[in-house]
Amino acid sequence: MNGTTGPAGRQAAWDAYRAITVGLLPVLYDGSGTDGWAQVNPRLGGVAVRIHRSAPMWDHDGPMLVAAAGSAVRLYQRGDRAALIALALSMAHRLFRLTIATRRAQHPGRHNQHAAWNRRSELGARRPGTPRRNMRQHGQRHHENGVDDD
Repeated sequence: MNGTTGPAGRQAAWDAYRAITVGLLPVLYDGSGTDGWAQVNPRLGGVAVRIHRSAPMWDHDGPMLVAAAGSAVRLYQRGDRAALIALALSMAHRLFRLTIATRRAQHPGRHNQHAAWNRRSELGARRPGTPRRNMRQHGQRHHENGVDDD
């Protein structure tokens, strides 16, 4: 997931998430014989249609969710309720992640990090010493206090 889903994509992901968690999963968990299994068909179809329509808005997650929806239909056709529940939960988890996805700040990199420290020192902020210098100072304090190195 690369976090470039726009507002429309996040809303579509939320709608599909709710279709799974509020519509599909309760019927799957109910397991009330063939009547309950017959209710799965239209709900699973609705989830699959939502995913197919919205997949282009979800970058790399879209094709994966389309494949998962196809697998869910095959599991339904085979009558594998437990596997269908597990797959629906996984799909719901991924869809929920899409609803909250924002681009994560990238690490500025070593070069930019040094430039940032240089700007801070120009502004009068104290620049911490390097770890090697800190260790040397730490060792000197121990020797001054009569503590031997390990």
